[in-house]
Amino acid sequence: MLTEAHKQAIRRSWQLVEPIGETAADLFYKRLFELAPAYRRLFPDDLAPQKRKLLAMLKFIVRAMDWSDDAWRDTVDVDEDLFLVVLALGRRHVDLYHVPDASYDAVGAALLWTLDYGLGEAFTTETRDAWARVYGLLAQTMKMGRCARGEGSATALRANDG
Repeated sequence: MLTEAHKQAIRRSWQLVEPIGETAADLFYKRLFELAPAYRRLFPDDLAPQKRKLLAMLKFIVRAMDWSDDAWRDTVDVDEDLFLVVLALGRRHVDLYHVPDASYDAVGAALLWTLDYGLGEAFTTETRDAWARVYGLLAQTMKMGRCARGEGSATALRANDG
């Protein structure tokens, strides 16, 4: 569960990360490959498109923090539904890239390290806890994506596979 304090900490810290996004993406992948060198083979030589995807997904996640608690009743476009997008992302990671569940620990560690290194003193204990919580929820949802099969869920997930 994310509290309003968690959401605010994520929003505040993202405002500091966004202007240094390219550097943050560089740091993230450098750290990920230090923690798990075998994962380098899962990526193309040119990481520029992957770095853009990382930053876009983080921005999408932060933007989702703005949804009010009562908005869950509203109809949401499939491309704007954080849950469906993250499920589809998890499914792609398994089906297309063969990413093992164990990789989520290294990715989470690399993300938190990057935020800590990039934000310095602004990466408070509260901010670390907020990012760790949101990443844990996202990783769990992505892992659920590998189980998303069947006609109804496959159709929704295919819509996000573009």
